[in-house]
Amino acid sequence: MNASTLSLDALLKNENTLMAGFVTFLLEEQNALKVGDTAAVEALSKTKIGLIGELNVAGEKRNRFLSHNGLGPDKIGVEAWIALHPGDQAVQQQWGILKKTVGEAKELNLLNGQLIAMRMQHNQQALSALLSTSVTTQNNLYGPDGQPTQLSGRRIIDAA
Repeated sequence: MNASTLSLDALLKNENTLMAGFVTFLLEEQNALKVGDTAAVEALSKTKIGLIGELNVAGEKRNRFLSHNGLGPDKIGVEAWIALHPGDQAVQQQWGILKKTVGEAKELNLLNGQLIAMRMQHNQQALSALLSTSVTTQNNLYGPDGQPTQLSGRRIIDAA
């Protein structure tokens, strides 16, 4: 094994560490979405941007390495490297782990997006119910200013 092989192995190990952290993060995000913890989701979104940035940098480093060795970027380049270095089990193993973890991250991210869409739909339905689209404002529970409207001359709370 030469220094180039060790370098690609190290780059892939680093990428795997980052991707495993991203999967863990996506699971945390999913839990916050499930319980409707909007404050946590907001805080996590800032972290997510940073993690994606780190993953992009790691991918760029790998692609620069591949380019420096006369290979194409991403999957094509790594698989070409593996074809040129069939005895390099470490790179093959790290590449296999990365592909599996990337697939897992894609699935989690898709599911989280679906959870967000469901929450948004639920919120829109609740808002529509509260702001009822009836012709007269007398049937609305809440007015455009967010304040309750009086459905009759007497409020329920006054009856208590």
